[in-house]
Amino acid sequence: MSLRQRFSEILKIITQNIPEREYYVQLGFLTALVHEPFYLYGRPGCGSSLMIRRIASAFKDAKILRIDKKQKQLPENINDFNLIIFDNFTPGDEQSKNSLQIAIHDKANTSIIITGDQKPESVLSRSEVSDQVTLTIMLPENISSDALCKLIQTHTGNSSVTVPPEIAISTEEQAKWLKDISKVTLSPNTLDVIGKVAEICAKNGVYVSIRRWLALSNMVKAIAYLNGRAETKLIDTFFLGTSIWGRSASNTAISGSYRDILMAQLYKNTPSLLEKPYDADDLFMRVDHLVHSSNNLYETKPFNGEKCLAYRITVAGESAPLYAPLKYIETDKDFHPYNELRQVEKRVLCNYHGTSNCTITIDPQIRTSGLRCAVNQANITPTNKFEDYASLPTYILMENAPEVIDQKKIDRDILNDEIKKSMDRETANLVALRNIYKQFNESKDDLFCFTQMFNDVQTAIKTQFDRTAETIKTIKQANDIISTFTNMLKTPNLLGKKQQQNQQQAKQQPAQAQGAAAQAAPAAKPATPSPQASKSAAQATLATKAAAPEEKKS
Repeated sequence: MSLRQRFSEILKIITQNIPEREYYVQLGFLTALVHEPFYLYGRPGCGSSLMIRRIASAFKDAKILRIDKKQKQLPENINDFNLIIFDNFTPGDEQSKNSLQIAIHDKANTSIIITGDQKPESVLSRSEVSDQVTLTIMLPENISSDALCKLIQTHTGNSSVTVPPEIAISTEEQAKWLKDISKVTLSPNTLDVIGKVAEICAKNGVYVSIRRWLALSNMVKAIAYLNGRAETKLIDTFFLGTSIWGRSASNTAISGSYRDILMAQLYKNTPSLLEKPYDADDLFMRVDHLVHSSNNLYETKPFNGEKCLAYRITVAGESAPLYAPLKYIETDKDFHPYNELRQVEKRVLCNYHGTSNCTITIDPQIRTSGLRCAVNQANITPTNKFEDYASLPTYILMENAPEVIDQKKIDRDILNDEIKKSMDRETANLVALRNIYKQFNESKDDLFCFTQMFNDVQTAIKTQFDRTAETIKTIKQANDIISTFTNMLKTPNLLGKKQQQNQQQAKQQPAQAQGAAAQAAPAAKPATPSPQASKSAAQATLATKAAAPEEKKS
């Protein structure tokens, strides 16, 4: 039986029939194995006494000293004992406090376990041993309903277990293993994780002594050694991301950042995986707009770094400008326009519905108060409920404008280049994620693996893989659409629909009508407003051409 198989069998025995407590027993056993003191925190009845008995059972002929209310005095030579347990420790008892300080200071090859139901930040600080206690194990107060049912079914009244003598750990073996553990190499990515965790501690004012860092690093080595490895892996550092740091604030700060540190190490060879996900939907919208939009030239103005269509609406007797980015015209996408403060106005929702008419809906909360009130902008929380307000036409300066066609040719080349680059990048990301998932999955059966964290990271990798695959699919769809874009000289109708004009009908058009259209082309034409314009549309006016006279009939 190999060393890994032996420890696998030991862990299986000492963690049986204690659902949702298995990892805490494993971590406590590992800490005791390397002779590091730890504080076991838990409310009465949460299983701390059972956990200590299970840990002690793994050691062959272990000599145990229990310091409690009955026994408070330490014997002369504490190193005659393999395990010292300070049961229900309270720092208010001076004799127990002095005994703990002496035991931690004078121990050689002895494991020390401190149990109590007082918060670790209070107990360890008042006992003046915060820097000497390597870690804290905080047992959860509750248990899930499924785990409870399982526990009830398996509970027999006798929770004791017996580790067979042939696999129980002797003192001599333990001493030999500790020497071998010190020879394990900390891998570069493991060192990076420890270093980043140390930075988080410094940033959040969490003091961790050098002695504790050395002890924690030795525990990382021990996990690798017991898994039959001579070098550590990222998975060996999982316990650093759990609640081992004593103070609640410290646990929150470090455990919350550990996940990001771990993902950064997993993705360090593919930095683009850590960047903001590529917006393939935006690419698809721009390609679709390029191919299916008309060649109309609209009156725009530069606003917030992009071309915008300016409108003005009146709400509650108060006139306010709105700026709609040109990229949305003749699309079916909902969007929030800009307000005059160059901010996204989330209380207004617009949609062109594939035409050049802008349908505007507003948050009901501003119907009686208006858009420009500073108090409203600061205090009103936008909702997801919008009600119809107006449908506004957009003025067309020229149909089939040459500059629009030339710009579309430029945009086509730019989009083709973006499609190629994004496809190459996302394909490389997909391959990298597949390899990372496969490599990470090889560690799922490692000893002392925190299963919950492993599953969370594995799910995150798979989710990103699926999202990247969907992004590639959308990029391919955009590429298929732009490849059909061969003739931009045909002019779709004013509403932005795909051109359905029959060439034969075009030939039958009277020459007089063509001449009249040519004369009218330079003049600005408003698109036909939607017949569904609301009553409020009468109050809405254009920001530009607002005072334009009514168009003369030809």
